[in-house]
Parts: sequence; C-alpha cells; structure tokens
Amino acid sequence: MRGTQPKRNLTFVNLKKKETNGNIIRKSYAQDIVHKAPIFPKPLEYADIDNAFREFVENDLGLTVNGKDVPTFTLYSNQRFSEYSQSWKHSDEDGNLILNFKTINRNTNPQGGENQGNLWNIPGNRFYTVLQRSVLEDNGTESIEIYSMKQPYAVTLEYRLSFVTDLFENISIFNEMVNELFKSRQFYIRPNNHYIPLVLEGVNDESKYSVSDYRFYVQTVNIKALAYIIHEDDIKVEKFPKRLHLGLMGDKKKDKVKIDIEEEEDGLTNQTINLSLKFEKWHDKAIFEIDTDMDIQEIEKDNIRNMRIFVNDTPIFYDKGFKVKSGDKIRIRIMQFDIKEEATLIFRGINPNYYYEKDYVPEDSSLEPLKHQEIEIE
Repeated sequence: MRGTQPKRNLTFVNLKKKETNGNIIRKSYAQDIVHKAPIFPKPLEYADIDNAFREFVENDLGLTVNGKDVPTFTLYSNQRFSEYSQSWKHSDEDGNLILNFKTINRNTNPQGGENQGNLWNIPGNRFYTVLQRSVLEDNGTESIEIYSMKQPYAVTLEYRLSFVTDLFENISIFNEMVNELFKSRQFYIRPNNHYIPLVLEGVNDESKYSVSDYRFYVQTVNIKALAYIIHEDDIKVEKFPKRLHLGLMGDKKKDKVKIDIEEEEDGLTNQTINLSLKFEKWHDKAIFEIDTDMDIQEIEKDNIRNMRIFVNDTPIFYDKGFKVKSGDKIRIRIMQFDIKEEATLIFRGINPNYYYEKDYVPEDSSLEPLKHQEIEIE
C-alpha cells in the first residue's frame, strides 16, 4: 500500500500595500497644514473662508455656456435669490438679460460649529505651547523662544449657491457636478492652508419666476462649511534667556555624563571650584560621588529648563546655596529645552577647607599651593 505524501504548508505573503484611512488620514491633513510652513498655523477668519468658498464655486463648479464662462456674483446676505431677482439688473452690452450665472450668499449669523463633533472649548483664554526652540541673538547670547496660541473655536458657515440659466439641460449638468463632488459626503476647501470640510445639506428648485417674460431655471444648493476660527491676536511669541538659576531635586538612575571639576583662583584666600557636568544629547540623568568639600554659591545652566538633585538621597532645594562634603553621593536629573542638543550644568563655589596666600611665591616649587584640580568622571 502506497503512503500519501503530507501536504505542503504554504504561507502566502500579502504584498499589497495597506491603504490608510480614518484617523491616519485626518492626522496627515493636520501635518500637511504645517508642512513647509511657518511654525504657527496662519490665522483663519470669516473673510478667508468666504474667499475660499468663492474659489471653490468658480473652479470646482465652473461652467461654460455658449462658449463663455458662467460668472459668479456674491450677495452674502440672508436675501434669497427669489427676492433678489425682483431687482435683478444684470444685462449684456445690448441690454439683454444675462440668464447664465451663479450667486453666493451666506447666513450672516453663524452659530457654534460642528468641526470638533459639537464639543466645547476648554474654559478660559489661556495660551497653549506649540513649540519651543533655541535661538542665537546677534550679540552672541542664546535665548529660548516659546510659541503659543489660544484654542481655536469652531463655527459653522451656511452658504446658499444658486445657478441661474435659461436651459434646463444646464441645470442637469450643474446638478451632476454637485453630486459628483459630494459623493463622499464632504468636500474640502483650504483657506490659508487649513482643511475645512464642506457638507451638502440639500438641493432646491426655485424655477418659478420669470423676468420680462423670460422663463429661467434656478437650482439652489445649501452647503455648510464646518470651520474654526483663529484670530491673529490668538498667537504670540515669547523670548526668555537660556541661562537661568533654578532650584534642584534628584533622580535614581545612572547615566553617561562627563563631569569635570576644575578649581581656580579668583583672588580669594579660599580655593574656588567650578563643578561642570556635560550631558550628551538624549541624556538627562547623572550620578556621581564628589571627592572634595564644596560650598556651592551659584548655578549656571545651558539648555536646561529645570532640574532636581539629591545629596545622599536627601532632596536639595537650592535657593541661597548648599554644601556638599567629600564622599557625598549626588544624583541629578535635568529637563532640557531641546533634548536633541547637549546640556551643560556648572556649580560655582569654594573649597571651605583649603586656603592659600595668593601673593606667596615659595622658593621650592613643590610647596606651590594647589590652585587647580581637574577631575573627570565617566
């Protein structure tokens, strides 16, 4: 009896690229707003949205009748086309009525918007930080620029677009264009590079009127713009010096950091000490054991927003200086303005146990007082 061979295990690899949709697409829209653009989004107000809507009507709903582009007129009032047509005076050079054109009007009393799902803003008018970065001034000093803005507020603008023509066939063409654009429910305009969705609310027929015994057809489209508003005053830039003196606390983890201790004379009888710590980029912690007594009087920082320090597991809140003894275990954690750049921390103080006469010159060089000591800790 012949045995059957086992079936082969086949693994099929789907090489088709997965399509992105939903929130991923929405996030890409937000990134596109600021791509190759200034740090802040541009202001966005009613006039910007009105202009973008008019461009949408002229470009995406552009029509040509009898070889001529159909013009667009803006009313921007609550007046319906049927009322407006009673005083309608558009005519050509021969005095004949022009019966192929589009009109736009908008509700003059916009209400709270639906752009964020009918959610309200956070109470208050606080500014939220958008970005912070280091800048080099003309005089060589470094500063931190803080970019912040208020929360935009949502608003819904209701537009009424009317197409007037003397041929029913043109109405059909216009209707097909509208339904084609809104087949996915919404269409986006981009005032000042902001993606604003337009939603089709309805299509109405107002072809019941005549002007000077001329029959004409009118189709009106109601469109909502789910927008938000950013005023120019909602944006601000503040500048702060990069070197500050702040209090300290600490952390537990070790990290790679170079520590240089150099002690030098400043004219005092006490030996002065500069304890320098250099944090490599992407590093924010250090732990070491100091091998000299030191009275710390001043702290200098570069690219450090704030920091914490522990001495022998005791938190130190620096205000008017503090003291450390030889053998003390020091743990430091910092928060950089820019973690992608190096940070430097310098403790300035004196050795309280070491004195020397600055003008004393010994005959034997071996008796020269120690004025400089450099210690490097990895």
